Amino acid sequence: MNIVIIGAKGMLGSMLASVFTDAKSVLLDREEIDITNAQSVREVLMPLQPDVIINAAAYTNVDAAEEHKDDAFLVNETGVKNLADVASMMDATLVHFSTDYVFPGDKQDGYSEADSPGPAVNVYGQSKLAGERALVESGCKFYLVRTAWLYGPNGKNFVDTMIELGKTKKNLSVVNDQFGSPTFTKDLAQFVRSLLENQEPFGIYHGVNTGSASWFEFAEMIFTIVPGMKVDVKPVSSAEFPRPAKRPQYSILKHTKGPEFRDWKDALREYLA
Repeated sequence: MNIVIIGAKGMLGSMLASVFTDAKSVLLDREEIDITNAQSVREVLMPLQPDVIINAAAYTNVDAAEEHKDDAFLVNETGVKNLADVASMMDATLVHFSTDYVFPGDKQDGYSEADSPGPAVNVYGQSKLAGERALVESGCKFYLVRTAWLYGPNGKNFVDTMIELGKTKKNLSVVNDQFGSPTFTKDLAQFVRSLLENQEPFGIYHGVNTGSASWFEFAEMIFTIVPGMKVDVKPVSSAEFPRPAKRPQYSILKHTKGPEFRDWKDALREYLA
């Protein structure tokens, strides 16, 4: 199986590269391919003739997207369309990642793969939803994997941010009225490998560790696990912690299809070990 991983230097892409290290994989990042340019996508991918294209490239700055809407849509919608078009030409399978933010966040028990997404409450979510629709409409063979609250090596994430803050601060305020599915990049990458190796049916999957938490509960668990770090975490409301982009309140993803995931707390313990 010839695999191309795009966005291979990012947090998720580098973990995918590690999980597929024994496969015939080509690693590409923005220096080698511009997914927003259809000609670049064709010129780079057509000679490689991959069986599988894994797209881990994305515009992910949720707050910045509010001011840079065109940039977010260019990467998250146009980029996906360009990849899907070339995948169709080569009869390759495209694996693409989306987000919990495509949902409005009004279902307390979360969203399954069968739930219709939208309306998204911020520009980032809107751009990712537009990418999902471009992928579905392309007619290519695809795995659309929605994930959430990702953390792992080689990228900015909530876990590492909390630990850095905890080195200098003994008191932290963290939002307690937004709920989601903390997910380790290692588990997500292994899930993708299982989808491909098991030849699971094409379509939409939710790739998240099981269970859910608020950002406050997530932070508390981090400081419970890390030895010797005494930090008092105070719960606050979203209203007390305003951000440029609105966040969905309940963006829990329910995993009902494909290989199983472990509990988010077990995954977090491994990462912090």
